[in-house]
Amino acid sequence: MVDFAVIFDFNGTMLFDTQIQFRAWNDLAEETLGHGLSEEEFLHCTNGRPSRETVEYFWGDVGEAQMGELVARKREKYKQLCLAHPEIFHLADGITQVLDLLKKNGILFTIATSSNPRSMDFYFEHLGLATWFNRETVVCSDRRFPGKPAPDIYRIAAQELGFPPEQCVVVEDALAGAYAAHGAGIGYIVVIDPDSSGDIWIGDQVDCVISEYHDLYEQLCNIIHAFHSEAE
Repeated sequence: MVDFAVIFDFNGTMLFDTQIQFRAWNDLAEETLGHGLSEEEFLHCTNGRPSRETVEYFWGDVGEAQMGELVARKREKYKQLCLAHPEIFHLADGITQVLDLLKKNGILFTIATSSNPRSMDFYFEHLGLATWFNRETVVCSDRRFPGKPAPDIYRIAAQELGFPPEQCVVVEDALAGAYAAHGAGIGYIVVIDPDSSGDIWIGDQVDCVISEYHDLYEQLCNIIHAFHSEAE
């Protein structure tokens, strides 16, 4: 067996839903704050973090009751938008080939996401994730540990896979996630950036930036081939 494991972020990584996420938050802000949000601020300051942190960033200290209401309203808006836009709400092009390759070669992999457990259930229901993943082993943001950019989620995911962090590959899309992976001591960090806005990654602890999953598929094929050649 190839001696590494792979951990995928989900939103923005396996599912390119960033614009739906922003629209749901922006609609909520217009309804409750009377104005929209800065997309640039959303992408660079809150994207990839738990919903509660997004509320705290844009709404401030609202108290626990209002916090729960805002998060619930956003999640409902988001799900409605997902189901209304199947052209966006699907797994990223090329990711299924990567997952099939990992599965075929006995490479362990999982998801570590800032999404909450109910949202993950929604994705399993509508995106066929059970083909590759065991829902019970997916690491979600359930308030047991601090969210990204804290490193806890990737340390927990590596432990669940039975690998030390330095023997894990993380695939991310957000700055907060890249910081979390680096802080966890992950051995190799890949960022998927379909818009090829590579400048934002300069200076960050990222090993590789790809624009499509074909690039990652080719890298993994080369690693697997090299491993089998050495084993012969």
